[in-house]
Amino acid sequence: MKKNNLSLTFFLIFHLIFSTSAGSAGEVYLVIGSDTAIWEGMNVARYHCTYNPSLYTDPMRNTYSVMAPSFRADLVDSYGQPLKMTWWMMAGNIFRYATNTNIPVPNIMTLYLMKKYHGDNILANGDELTLHYHTFVWTDYDQDGQYYWNQAKTFMESRDDFNVTLAQFLLEEQVFPVSFRSGWHYMDNEWQNYLDERILPYSLHNDYPHKKTSDPEPIDNIYDWSQAPSAFVPYHPDKNNYQIPGDSPGWQVRSAHIWRARVNDYMDSVFAAAQQGKDQVACFWAHLPESDFLENLQKIDSVAHHCETKYPGVKFRYCTAIEAMQRWRKGADTTAPTLIFNDKLDGEDVYFHIESDEAIFQRQPFVAVKNIYEEYDVLECISNGEGSWQTVRPVPRNTLVKAGVTVCDTLGNQSMKFIIYLPDVAYIDNSDEGYTEEYGQWNTSASYSWGTDSRVAEIGNGDSAKASWTYSIPQSAHYNIFVQFPDISDRAEQINFRILQNDTVIDTVVFGTVLPAKQWNYISTVQAEQGSALKVEMYATGKNQTGKNLAADVLKISALVREKDIDIQEERIDFGAVSIEDTAEYALNIFNQGIQSLQVTNVRSLEGLVETDLTLSVSIPPMSAITIPLKLYVTETGTKSDSLQIFSDDPREPLITLPVTVEAKPYFHIIDNEDSNAYEEFGEWHTSVANIYGPSSRYAWLNSHPLASARFFTRLKKSGMYEIYEIVPRTVNSTDDALYEIRVNGKVEATYHVNQNEGSGNWVRIGMMYLPADTGIELWVKDSGNSTTGDVLRTDAVRFSWLENTAISQKTGGKVHSFALAQNYPNPFNPGTVIRYELPEAGNVQLTVYNALGQEVKVLVNEKQNAGEHTVTFHASSDLASGIYFYVLRAGQFEKINKMILLR
Repeated sequence: MKKNNLSLTFFLIFHLIFSTSAGSAGEVYLVIGSDTAIWEGMNVARYHCTYNPSLYTDPMRNTYSVMAPSFRADLVDSYGQPLKMTWWMMAGNIFRYATNTNIPVPNIMTLYLMKKYHGDNILANGDELTLHYHTFVWTDYDQDGQYYWNQAKTFMESRDDFNVTLAQFLLEEQVFPVSFRSGWHYMDNEWQNYLDERILPYSLHNDYPHKKTSDPEPIDNIYDWSQAPSAFVPYHPDKNNYQIPGDSPGWQVRSAHIWRARVNDYMDSVFAAAQQGKDQVACFWAHLPESDFLENLQKIDSVAHHCETKYPGVKFRYCTAIEAMQRWRKGADTTAPTLIFNDKLDGEDVYFHIESDEAIFQRQPFVAVKNIYEEYDVLECISNGEGSWQTVRPVPRNTLVKAGVTVCDTLGNQSMKFIIYLPDVAYIDNSDEGYTEEYGQWNTSASYSWGTDSRVAEIGNGDSAKASWTYSIPQSAHYNIFVQFPDISDRAEQINFRILQNDTVIDTVVFGTVLPAKQWNYISTVQAEQGSALKVEMYATGKNQTGKNLAADVLKISALVREKDIDIQEERIDFGAVSIEDTAEYALNIFNQGIQSLQVTNVRSLEGLVETDLTLSVSIPPMSAITIPLKLYVTETGTKSDSLQIFSDDPREPLITLPVTVEAKPYFHIIDNEDSNAYEEFGEWHTSVANIYGPSSRYAWLNSHPLASARFFTRLKKSGMYEIYEIVPRTVNSTDDALYEIRVNGKVEATYHVNQNEGSGNWVRIGMMYLPADTGIELWVKDSGNSTTGDVLRTDAVRFSWLENTAISQKTGGKVHSFALAQNYPNPFNPGTVIRYELPEAGNVQLTVYNALGQEVKVLVNEKQNAGEHTVTFHASSDLASGIYFYVLRAGQFEKINKMILLR
């Protein structure tokens, strides 16, 4: 009896412990998402990039696959809920200045494309759309003359662009972040405080334990989370140290790439912590363009289910970022604030008044406006009572297009309100209901300037074709009308446009030459009345153009009409690295986005550094552009700066001042693969989507028959010792044994074997050798046939950098005041000679002898030396042949080279 009672006691105790443990287990809230960009076309060495949108538009690529409900149905949580995802959409800076004309607002193209092509599935899947922002700035931090889209040193360098991006998200796509992930996981105190006080409650970029501080240009992936919490548990950041817990109003939580989460068993640690009774918020992310993106989602789902089995009683729930944080906080409120948003007229100006029926998370509402010049502004607010604010600064009423306000409550429930002054720009594509083909034989073409295809009609002798676009006018106003064409061959030259309002012709426009493809071509400006049907007909006949093609794609109708509007894309003019004693050129394009002619009356350089041969003043017709050719000539090395002033009769900006920068370097010469008069290929070559210098790069498959090669050829202006460099795009699949040959007057003078993967994306030194002026110089790049890794041989650009002699000896009273390297004595010599040099300060010194091929002969000095005069004797060994040799002194930032002659 006692034995049975003892067994029963053990059973009851075990059951009690197990039940208590199971009952107190925490829950795992899994946030699975993507830092979502477009990589194809992105080039940090190019200010204006052009992006390929096919990641979102091609049904065979990742976006269509991951959005399919059938894919999600196989990935379910403990409750049978299919995977929900959070899409942190990259925007800002490097996208802002894109050349894409197939997107309404390039700066926010990823968000636009995601909503346009996948908006329905975003809603059906319960996904979250929000912001991902990298602090790119166009800078030359190391002052080498090469600008990049570098990661900013601080958030404040990017704050204005960040605000513009937020305003565009709100006003153009009605999206505003409540959760956020920073690009590269970068964060500083100013940025985290700005997020926590002004923008949003939930940050998910804690990347514990990682830290990276090295910053060679182009700079990216600089971050520090070494002090942050390791747990996947939200916390308030400290205002003085964003990494650690503190008293900021916002929340922060740890995140990790899905691959890293798998290989480091982060999921296991999350479930183990949850079994101890602590709810977890685990953010695991990847990049939508990654080839293994879908596989990673399936694997992380499998790992979650494995952990669910391993830790009985712990359940996991797929959540969006906002939902996960709200569930973790046990918030019951799901009602967003009720907003009142009114404009208050004060003469010609407008102020905005905002009211909320409950406390909001932000210190003040986020208010943004857009004007007819397509400028976006964020307005500061002041409180004028509980739950009531007014904007501080007025905006002109007659230029307003739209105003918007957004807030969220302390739990993250969001509200928005808008005031519309002018209708949104309308884009009518050939796939939209407003497009009609009235006659002609039309076929679908895979070429497009908008959307994913276009329509094309071949015009035969005696034939004609007509297409039209129809738009219901939402508001009485003036409207600009533009058209865009795909880049197809044999387009019709003679095209007629008729513009009708309620079937009455109000304008006719005839074009007699082929209009440019993939850019907005201005047709007309019309006054149209609210409720009327505006129809634009386009037609062409076969007369004098039999066999030509009439292409129809997209029409743009915009009420953002201005009389004169000077538009310069550049914020600064950067000549980059310029060779002294060479003339550098720059083409400055000035656009007139107005409907009246714009007069550019003068262009002048304040310091006289920049000149133009164009006779001014000059008139720019409506919706047109001119190119101002700028020239610069420098004779001294160093960083130069100037300011270029452009004067016009623009009523808003009669004077625009652009900073001018140039890094004048000792003589150098660059040859790009685009230079048809200095570059030639042999074998089968292809244009690469990757590039780092100029608009393109080239590649050839290894071990082709015949083996691929290319040559860069030129005549240099100066004789002397040259360092020779090559640059190819950042790569991991290039040859590890590219053969570079230097030929002088057709004779091979030096050969080098280069692993093209090492240092790719930057200038890589091939070698150094003496090259004569006004002589045929060739640099060959060849497939050696001996590669052990890689698939391709690449070319992009090469650079010949002349090594300048810069030192002048100055002595006063026996004291050395500058670096100097004297001519050796005797010279010519055999076999010995004395080299004298002077050091104004102590430091590490290296004195090296090279032959004419740039090969090292002997290191004479390599040590720390005191200031003063020094001498060293060089004895030529018996195996050195007669000829020219060079000796180079390097001390700190000083470098000088002299020539000497060995005469046997």
